[in-house]
Order: sequence, then structure tokens, then C-alpha cells
Amino acid sequence: MSQIQTLVDTLNAYKSLPHHQNPTLKSTLTQIQHWQKQRIKHTNHALFSNDKTAPLANYLIDRIYGDDDFDLLADQLLTAGNNALNGSGKLEKLIPKNALGAGVLGVQSAVQAVKLDLMLAQIHLAEHQHAPLTDALMQILYQKANAKDARITQIHDIKDVCRQSDKYFNSFILQNAFKLAKGMAYDNGYQPLYDFIGDGLSAMKPLKNIDDFVAPFVANELAVIEKIHLT
Repeated sequence: MSQIQTLVDTLNAYKSLPHHQNPTLKSTLTQIQHWQKQRIKHTNHALFSNDKTAPLANYLIDRIYGDDDFDLLADQLLTAGNNALNGSGKLEKLIPKNALGAGVLGVQSAVQAVKLDLMLAQIHLAEHQHAPLTDALMQILYQKANAKDARITQIHDIKDVCRQSDKYFNSFILQNAFKLAKGMAYDNGYQPLYDFIGDGLSAMKPLKNIDDFVAPFVANELAVIEKIHLT
């Protein structure tokens, strides 16, 4: 399967999620995503307060754990992806293959984050609709969702996005190829995906070693997952 087909399939699955047609579920999901962002910022305070790691930390919060901004990005990317598949666009020729692969993996990780939080929102509405969204209730929702393994996988997926992007873009030739592709990518309607990838790469630039961010982030998040699922 081509990377573009994977992108389109991922986004079609995202567009079919029930919160798009259910305002109440959407509202609850938004509250849970807000809690997640605040929790991540608290857990990883050192990464958000360090000049070298803060850009990537904020990128993950704003783009991987997105909300309405990601909905807009998804719409634009789906149009671009479908254009590429039907021959009216040449996405795979405009954006270097390895860069495109990193971008698609990032989109998949973002969609998976929404799916996991959507499970929590559905349980909240079904069983705790009128209860305030406290830390204690979030732990209950996590345990009822019973998605510990999926949460762990999603954390490792973020690690893979970061490391894959860093690996490929340490190449001076590939960096230049990506920069040169900007004008053509914009002209052909692929600005959203180009910027999604480019913003992530810019966020990584201050880091001398990607593991300066990845290692503590993954360790912190895995520790939280273990703590939440303790009975």
C-alpha cells in the first residue's frame, strides 16, 4: 500500500468517528482532550520549560493532541490525498519519500490519540454524564476503557515519529530537497501536509540529540499509564 493510500485510509477512518455527528460527544471529547493536554504539560514540565525541548513538546500538544485545528488539517489532507490518488496531484513527487512517511506516521498517531480519548468520552457520557471531569474520574474512565496496551503503543508511536523524522532529516541533501519542494507543494494544494511535517522538523532543530526529548517523554508517559491502571 502506498503512503498516500495509507494517509487517505487513516483520514477516512477518522472522518467516520461518531463525535463528528454528535455535538454532545464532541463536547465531552474536547473536555477530555483539554485534560490530557494539561496533564501532559504537568507531567513533562521540564520539557516544556527547557528552550531546546519546548518547541517539540508544544508541537506534540498542538498538532498530535490537536482538536479543531486537526479537524481542519484532516479535511485538507484528505482532499490532497484523494487528488494524489486520482492523478490530479503528485504528492509523492513533491515531498521527499522519507519526509512523507514521517508525516503519515504523525497523522496516524494523531488519529489514534483521538480514538483513545473518544473511548473515554463515550464511557463518560454513558455512565458518568453529570460528574465533573476530575483526575479521579479520569482514572476510572481509563480503567473502564481497558486500553492500556493501546496507550502504550501510541506513546511508542510518538517516539517512532520523532526518531524517524530526526534520522531522515539529519541529511543535508534531504533538508534541501524538502525546502525546495515547498513552492511546488503549496502550488499543488499540499500546504497542510507540508506544514505539518515542516513544523515538526522545525520543532526538532534546537535538539542536538532527539533522545534528549524522546527518552524522558516516553519514560514519563509510560509511568503515568502504569500508575493510572493500578487497581
